[in-house]
Amino acid sequence: MKVVAFDAKPFERGNPPAGQQSGDRGGAGVFKTPLGVGVAISDKDAFQDRFTTAFAEIRDRLKLGEQLPVCPSNRLLSFGYNRAAELGEQLVKSVQDLIERVHCFFVILPPSDPDEVRVGKARNTTQKIPTWLFLKNMGPMLSYMTAQDYLHRYNDVDVGNTEFHIDAFVSRRTRAWDILTDKVEPKVFWRGDECNPFIACADLMAFLTDAKLHYRRLRLNRQNIAKIWKGWKFEATTHYTSRSALAIHAWYTSEPIDPWPYVARPTVFLSLDTLPRDRQGGGEGSGNDAEPSSAAAEPSSAAAERQGTERPKTASRAFAKSAVYAAAARYAFNCSGSFKLFHRYEDRERVRDHDVFVYVGPESEKIGRILQDASRVKVMSGIELRDEVEKIEKKQS
Repeated sequence: MKVVAFDAKPFERGNPPAGQQSGDRGGAGVFKTPLGVGVAISDKDAFQDRFTTAFAEIRDRLKLGEQLPVCPSNRLLSFGYNRAAELGEQLVKSVQDLIERVHCFFVILPPSDPDEVRVGKARNTTQKIPTWLFLKNMGPMLSYMTAQDYLHRYNDVDVGNTEFHIDAFVSRRTRAWDILTDKVEPKVFWRGDECNPFIACADLMAFLTDAKLHYRRLRLNRQNIAKIWKGWKFEATTHYTSRSALAIHAWYTSEPIDPWPYVARPTVFLSLDTLPRDRQGGGEGSGNDAEPSSAAAEPSSAAAERQGTERPKTASRAFAKSAVYAAAARYAFNCSGSFKLFHRYEDRERVRDHDVFVYVGPESEKIGRILQDASRVKVMSGIELRDEVEKIEKKQS
C-alpha cells in the first residue's frame, strides 16, 4: 500500500519597516504565504518501520528527552533552529529511497494585484476581504488543499492502492474539498505530525524546504525548490496558485467542513481537569476549558488552535511534555489512529465506539463514565494509559 501525506506551515520572508510589527497583515517588505507539502511514499509498512526506528536511534543517541513516537518540527525547534534542521535532514535521509515525490504547493498574490479577495457564492453571502486576511485563513486549510492540488497534477494516481493522510484542519466549505472528496476518501488525523509518521515526514519536509531556502537565501519558487532538493532520491515538484485559480480555494459558504466522517479511528481523547491556578488565570489553561467553541466561521490559525489542530499551549506546555501526553500519541500511533485534547462541550457527540477516553482528574473521569453509558468507548486514567502503552510496546519488541 502506498501513502501520500500532507501538512502545511506558514512561510515568511522579509522584515517590516523600522518600528512596525509584521503581525498578521505583513506589511511593506514582508512576504507571507502558507506552504503545503505532500510526500508520496512507495511502501507504507517499510517507511513506518524505518522512520520511527531512525527517530528512536537519534533520540536515544543524542538523549533528546522526547517521548513521542515521531517528532514534529515545532518540537525539534526547541533544540535550536540549526539543530532542528540537522536532525530533520537525518530523518529524511534515512527514508529517502522510500519517498517517490515531494510536492510543494503555495499561493502567490503579488502586491500589484487588487488587495482583496472575493469569497462566498450566493448574492447575500458574497463579500470581499483583505488579501492578508484571506491568506491567514488559508493557513489551516492548506493541508487538504495541497492534497487536492496533488490529485489535480497527478490524475493518474492509483487511488485504489493509495491512502491519503491529511493533518487536521479548520475550513469553511470550498470547491477544493468537494473535488478532493469526490475522488478519494482521505484520512484526517488530529495531531497528525505527533502520531502519524507519514504526516510527520510531510511536516519535516515543509520545515526543511523553508530552512534550505533560508540558508541559501533563495526565494520561494519552482526553480529554487528543485535546486535545494537536487541530488536526493525523490522527485521534487512545485505548483502554486495565483488569483486566476482562487475560485476553488475561496470558501463559497460560511458552512464549515465537517472533517469527522474522515477522522482516523480510533481517536484518543485526552481530557485534563482545570487546575485551581488555571481558574484564577494564573496558569496556561487546560485541555478542556482552554478550547472555546469552534468558531467555524473564522478559519484562521486561531480557530485551528481552538478546533483541534491546536498547538500544546492549549493544554499546558509542561503537560504537553508529560508522559501521559506522550502515551496518548504513542497509543494513537500503535493503532493507526489520532488523538485530540477533549473539548467538553463540542466533543461529546464525536466520541464513537472503540474510541479511547483518557482522563486526568475527577471531573474528566465523570465525563468519561457518562460517555461510556452511551457508547463502547474505552475509558482509562492517565496512568492506566501509560501501563497499556508499555504492554503494547513490550509485546511488539
